[in-house]
Amino acid sequence: MIKRVLKPFRRIFAILLILILTSIFMAGCVHKPESKEERPDYNNRTSWGKGEFAYIIKGIYDEDLGLPVAACQDFKGNIYVLDLYSTDGLIKVFDNSGKFLYKLAPQQSPESEPVDVVVDSEQNIYVADIGVNAIFKFKQNDDAPEKIQPEEAFFPRSLALDSKDNLIVMSFDKVYKIASDNSLFHFGKSGEGEGEFGAAGSEFYVGPTGIDTDSSDNIYVADTLNSRIQKFRPNGDYITAYNLDIADSPQEIAVNNKGEVYVVTSSGYLIKFDQKANIVEKTDLDESENGASYGLSKGINGNILLVSSRERMVKLISCDEEILSIKNTNNNNFIYPNNLTVFDDRIVIVSGDVFSYSDLNNKVLMYDKTGKFISEFFPGHKDSKFFGPKDVAFYKGRLFLLDLDMIYVFDKGTNFISSFGKRGHLPGEFGVLDYYGQDQGPLSLAISPDGNILVSDTFNDRIQKISKDGRFRDSFEVGYPGAIDVDKKGNIYIVLPVKGKVEKYSPSGERLLSFGKPGSGDGEFKIPFNGDILGPNGIAVDDENKLIYVSDTAAHRIQVFDENGKFIKSLGSFGTKNGFYYPKGLELDDKGFLWVADSENHRVVVINP
Repeated sequence: MIKRVLKPFRRIFAILLILILTSIFMAGCVHKPESKEERPDYNNRTSWGKGEFAYIIKGIYDEDLGLPVAACQDFKGNIYVLDLYSTDGLIKVFDNSGKFLYKLAPQQSPESEPVDVVVDSEQNIYVADIGVNAIFKFKQNDDAPEKIQPEEAFFPRSLALDSKDNLIVMSFDKVYKIASDNSLFHFGKSGEGEGEFGAAGSEFYVGPTGIDTDSSDNIYVADTLNSRIQKFRPNGDYITAYNLDIADSPQEIAVNNKGEVYVVTSSGYLIKFDQKANIVEKTDLDESENGASYGLSKGINGNILLVSSRERMVKLISCDEEILSIKNTNNNNFIYPNNLTVFDDRIVIVSGDVFSYSDLNNKVLMYDKTGKFISEFFPGHKDSKFFGPKDVAFYKGRLFLLDLDMIYVFDKGTNFISSFGKRGHLPGEFGVLDYYGQDQGPLSLAISPDGNILVSDTFNDRIQKISKDGRFRDSFEVGYPGAIDVDKKGNIYIVLPVKGKVEKYSPSGERLLSFGKPGSGDGEFKIPFNGDILGPNGIAVDDENKLIYVSDTAAHRIQVFDENGKFIKSLGSFGTKNGFYYPKGLELDDKGFLWVADSENHRVVVINP
């Protein structure tokens, strides 16, 4: 029950609004990590079927938490955690000692934005998905969820259950009560008066953000913009209000079996009210400078569940004392892989998201080809972090890493050697754009056969050629270049994400070929009109078979072309198991396997193309 959404612009605007205004693909099946014995023989390509996915390197392990945003408990005491970074099973289930059991409820579509979860007495799981304006009901042993959508203008922001297992839903300026037979009624409207809710018209959800019930089935609403909690009878009649400081606002609420009301606020406080609406306790949760990022819900036996997405942790609280903590203990996780390179038996993954605050962000990690973690890269020393790593390439025992306006050089053992670069417009400098308060720089690099570094200097509209020790060699003009790759002859293949095409240039910068156009058909590239540039986003050239692979990112697929730019086939579609979710960087290894940075599935996969 937390105000986090998946898409970059929605994430940043949701945070700004708060500050300003205040596993497998089947639901219910136990997920078991794939063992080496179950995987195809990597050394024998004929053992793989065409298009078969294997060797998945997960950014977030099943037993770890990536971005928990909500939690609930069933009558057995098991804890259900909604983890947005676990797309192949959004709900991770832990027992009452905190041991991971299984996961279920795969993400239903690319537009999904799950925000809350509850489980009823029959262990049916309900997931509120504000991205598709629906609630999905998952049964423990059923792979097909029921979709609940009373009307088109339905914005399920927060969920609760009453004693009869009626589903109570907060939707913008209305509260819905949905019975098991799908009969319903609703109450509420926009406003500041008694029984009215603060709600503002916007493409983003701006309204009440929390809801719960007490043992008498009274309904409590976190009326966020009006800085109060409102209490209603089961039939929707107004009872009273719990007022907060006008400078603060309630985000999430939970009512225990004593009728005590717990609230997390926009300034990062946990407040406890007694039954008479008096504040009896106020705890600083130490995130006021960044805005609250907490979920709160009712557990069993009077317990309260507190979810911290920033700390990647769920706490079970009894009588105001923590009795259980489920938290991440693995530092080798990553999110949003952008690019990768493969050499010998090693894979280097470059990950990060410009709008994410997580400690998982902006990381560069090395694995072997069985998915075993080897080491993490650091820019000079372990106390420093990368600003925005975008791409990496390997050449004769050296790794060249592009990080915002710098290129770092490492040996193949992740040891730092040197760095060079500078932001600017002069030869050898790199263009940087202030992207809604976040710096963005060149998008890609590649190494030419002569050992020079080719940099896609995106915001200077050019390709630069730089020596391995950082000296400027040459450049040629290309409008907003994206991902690049080179063939054995030194020809340069450039993805143009805004134009939805690919261009081929000679080593001297002469344009030789252009193919592709915006669209959704074969050989076309999808360019969404949502403010994010997510057109074609990765490229890999297969010299041996004279093929070109391009990640059609927004269409969740890889397209294959011949050397003349003729469309051959398409690989994949949206999916959280044998599919893609905004695929980006591509790399072919020496066995002909295609490695894919499957960005919003938070993983790297390798397939037999």
